[in-house]
Amino acid sequence: MMTILVAGATGNIGGEVIRQLSQKDIPVRALVRDRAKASHLAAQGIELAIGDLSQPDTLDAALQGTDAAFLVLPNLPNQVELECGFIDAAKRAGVRRLVKLSVMGAGELPSTLQRWHGQIEQHLEQSGMTWTQLRPNMFMQNIRWFTQTIAQTGVIYNTIGDTPISHVDVRDVAAVAAICLAEPGHEHQRYVLTGPEAITFAAIAEQFSQVLDRPIAAVQIPAADLKAARLAGGEPEWYLDAELELFDCWQKGAGSTVTDCIQTLTGKPANSYANFARDYAQAHHQDFLVKPAVS
Repeated sequence: MMTILVAGATGNIGGEVIRQLSQKDIPVRALVRDRAKASHLAAQGIELAIGDLSQPDTLDAALQGTDAAFLVLPNLPNQVELECGFIDAAKRAGVRRLVKLSVMGAGELPSTLQRWHGQIEQHLEQSGMTWTQLRPNMFMQNIRWFTQTIAQTGVIYNTIGDTPISHVDVRDVAAVAAICLAEPGHEHQRYVLTGPEAITFAAIAEQFSQVLDRPIAAVQIPAADLKAARLAGGEPEWYLDAELELFDCWQKGAGSTVTDCIQTLTGKPANSYANFARDYAQAHHQDFLVKPAVS
């Protein structure tokens, strides 16, 4: 039986991919840097492989004996180097199929993150392995960026304005990844993954107004103001600059496309934002509580 290695195993997407592959009774190996931080996976009977993408020589043993691999990384300044190194290690180990989590507009939009993912996609497609590129739009779960201001001021501050975005649920993306890893028929495909509709931040604010039972508003602010606020919160400048480039593309409509890939591949409709907002508000209720002022 095939064994599938999942990189980024302790992250939201990697963890969900592992959960869905396990439900299919497919042997999974989780690539982790720290065994202690993956104890919850070991407790579920998931095989752990210790490796670090910044140390490519640690990947060879982790990848040995695997038939397919899922590659997902958080945004990092050396992302191209790290992901291309993983692809090379997978090829050395004899991995036959690699599914990469990319991003909508990879290699097409004039933003740093899309350019990087385009370069990595190209490296994978030239590797000789069988590949599948998953290109999701903005994750619904990114509402976590806004929970602090929702709790404190009842406002979702953003630079997008009234342009709709086809946000997608991470759980749907993971379901597609699990299918592409476990089943044939997805070789050399690029799947653009979106939610079932494109909605504005004003509509998102209304969804959370309903589930939190208090008024939430969406307010458009200049990019410089958003950057200054998040710099003050400790986020790295390189990432904020790259993100604002992406926001500019979305503001111009690049994130408004809606596809039916999720329903076609999974047989189930992509999750709506209304359903997601209800689930998220319930699971993260504490994040939305008004915090007392510190004197």
